Amino acid sequence: MPAQQNDARRAALVKGASRAKIKALVNLGACTGCEVCIAVCPVPNCIEKFGEDPTSFGVYVDYEICIGCQLCAKDCPWDTIRMVPTPAVAGHKTSLESQFKHEHALFQNPQLVPEDIRTFVGKEPVKDPVIVELFEKQNPVVPVV
Repeated sequence: MPAQQNDARRAALVKGASRAKIKALVNLGACTGCEVCIAVCPVPNCIEKFGEDPTSFGVYVDYEICIGCQLCAKDCPWDTIRMVPTPAVAGHKTSLESQFKHEHALFQNPQLVPEDIRTFVGKEPVKDPVIVELFEKQNPVVPVV
């Protein structure tokens, strides 16, 4: 279990995360909200869940503290997380801003996430060819039950 988050630990994580060469990007269109990524992430509050019903839930990654360890991508049972080069998501606060498609219910209901991370509102999907190519590779769409 990761150590509890406090101001000193967060500052240390931010410093370490600033040197990460890769960051985790969750494809919201295929995320089931199973929370396996949250369970394996060694950084408290790096990956957070939002939404309560199956049509609107998912997870997002806080890029400020993502250390690029790859555990979430390796353990995701749905293969919805890819590690992307940090420059491909530069200037983005969370993985919500880095979505290459805006098909998820979140984009019609931004109130599902805390106000301070709604930085994706009004922005176009990411067109970075690196991100698009990474997610075109064998990335299943999980049906809504």
